[in-house]
Amino acid sequence: MKQTFGNLNFILVILGVVASQLAVSLYLPSLPAISSEWHLSVGDTQLTLSVFFLTFGLSQLFYGALSDHIGRKPLLLISITILTCGSILAVYAHNFEQLLLARLLQGLGGGGLSVLGRAILRDLFQGQALRKAINMLAIAASFTPVIAPTLGGYMQEAFNWRSNFMILTFYSGVLLLIVFFKMAETNKDVSPEHSQQAEYKTQSTLSLSNILADYGHVLKNRPFVCYAIATLIGYLAMILCLENTPFLLTSQFGFSPKEVGYLMLVQPSFFLVGNLIQNRLPNSVGNNTLIQTGMMLLAIVGLSFLLQNAFNITSLTAILLTLALNGLAVSFIFVNAMAGALSLFSHQAGAAAALSGVFQMVGTAIITATMAKLQWSSLASLGWIYLSLFAVLYLLAKRLTQLQVQENTALTAIPESQ
Repeated sequence: MKQTFGNLNFILVILGVVASQLAVSLYLPSLPAISSEWHLSVGDTQLTLSVFFLTFGLSQLFYGALSDHIGRKPLLLISITILTCGSILAVYAHNFEQLLLARLLQGLGGGGLSVLGRAILRDLFQGQALRKAINMLAIAASFTPVIAPTLGGYMQEAFNWRSNFMILTFYSGVLLLIVFFKMAETNKDVSPEHSQQAEYKTQSTLSLSNILADYGHVLKNRPFVCYAIATLIGYLAMILCLENTPFLLTSQFGFSPKEVGYLMLVQPSFFLVGNLIQNRLPNSVGNNTLIQTGMMLLAIVGLSFLLQNAFNITSLTAILLTLALNGLAVSFIFVNAMAGALSLFSHQAGAAAALSGVFQMVGTAIITATMAKLQWSSLASLGWIYLSLFAVLYLLAKRLTQLQVQENTALTAIPESQ
């Protein structure tokens, strides 16, 4: 497969990731309105995110390894269809339980778009080109959390929160048609160009035991586990600010949903800036170095929240500066952890993408749901949580360095033994 960033399949990956991100961020400025309509607590309202993340993550186990055997395109069509159906249900939800069900379905569909997008990138690119591809995807995808909350805030003020899900329904429906008519299969083991090989592989290896074996093979790789947990930390750091910012800006500063949408541009904008910086760095700057850079920024974010709480100096400027630093931290951690995890595998690209997604999304769902139930939304709580993320990432970075030294030592010893 020709490695080109102008490849139509690469463009469709971007459009698919945009759809899954719209499902996360488009309705965020409407969270207070949803809470008000059904008289919900902040924690209960945030369950619409937690349910989405849970099914988003778990569904990737279905899509990932299976796509290694039957191809990316059929499962991509299924996932977009589920996302569209969930969006329609959200538009017509009559109570909070129906909205939660709609979010569950959206998670099931969005999970497929995410994991299959990463697997397709692994089909198209390798080596440093893979990291560049993920970085370019992140740059393109950065515009979604920049634009979506602003658009969502406008739609909330002009219409209501259901209008945001109407937009998502239209977008995913159009995407479904484009993928059906225009996308080519990228998994060379099942593509028409390798029809005899694909038929043999599908008949001989498509079984539950072999799919589980693929997952087992990936999980036994210790660097992969470290990178997958780092991916979780990067994504969680982004979501914690996104889901708490609307309530903070509304309750403490009295901003309208439209104004909240504009102010929420800060974090994704600096996420974009971080990715643009990385895109200009030489290939000699490795994934681990950039992850450690993000790690230090996370520590500053945590200290900022704690200092604002301790000295009661919370201001709009302080909040926005903290969000900006967090956007930079996430860009350095998430992109490079994802590239590190996917670069370790080729034939099990779908399984690796799925498991990294499970770490990322299920972990986020569990942690955010726990925080919602315990009402951990204060500045002090956020500060200690971010410092905890820094500590875990420090241990992971140290372990990755040890594993790299062991691998280099083993490679050096091979010629000597011969």
